Amino acid sequence: MKNSRLDEINLPSCFKDALHANKGKAFAFDHGDIRTLHFDEKFIQSAMRISAPDELLLSYTRTMMAFLLFNPEPRHILMIGLGGGSLAKCCHRMLPATRITVLELDAEVIALRHKFRIPDNDELFQVIHIDAVAYLATMTDKVDIILHDGFTADCLAPTLSTEAFYELCHSVLERDGVLVSNLWGDAADLASVMHRLYAVFDGRLWWSGADKSFNRIVFSAKSIDVAMSRSTHLKQAIQLDLRYDFAFCELIDRFQCACGKNQAEFEAIAGNDMWAAFMQTC
Repeated sequence: MKNSRLDEINLPSCFKDALHANKGKAFAFDHGDIRTLHFDEKFIQSAMRISAPDELLLSYTRTMMAFLLFNPEPRHILMIGLGGGSLAKCCHRMLPATRITVLELDAEVIALRHKFRIPDNDELFQVIHIDAVAYLATMTDKVDIILHDGFTADCLAPTLSTEAFYELCHSVLERDGVLVSNLWGDAADLASVMHRLYAVFDGRLWWSGADKSFNRIVFSAKSIDVAMSRSTHLKQAIQLDLRYDFAFCELIDRFQCACGKNQAEFEAIAGNDMWAAFMQTC
């Protein structure tokens, strides 16, 4: 469940025929200039403009690119979950010197990579068919950024949201590395995941809802200066907005931060209801 709203992209009535024909398997669906990835009728997992395959159509993917506020030139990015490859393609184009490793458990999703114009494997770009937990447990290299978007058809994969899993992520990050997590759920679900991230990353958390979406994107820093302020992020956002079209300055206005907050203050905001936050943006 990469994106939580079907109405961000309207699907035609013939979508149900394609859904029935694919019998629960991952499939690509074309409608006009848009190609979408689906597991079921509930959610769009990924979306691509056929005429501009590297463009980030879904708002949560644009929000996840805010890792550039923490590290504008990462050496190595590890991605958990391929989907339609939106983030992988965007990073590959924007950061041509960066090594990108993508972990995907579902072979049916990988089989669709050419439909979504995902580059072939080479020295700097690799899609690996493997369980992310098993891969992280045997890693010897460190990475600068982890982009975590590992969902089943209905929810964040349970094995990819435990405290043990976040400990693994923490262990493979460079000293100033950042884990970027796409979250979705009700207040109770959010609170439990946020508490695990808070515990593993010692409160070094920044987060924001994606524009007009139920998704929450959390940035968990391994050892970045906890005094990093809104003004610091804003200066970086201004520079990046001159280079890229992600409206990072607007994102800064939505950022919340656990740094400098005591446990009670964090508790009060960690499980805020996404539906209420979403309605405030409409």
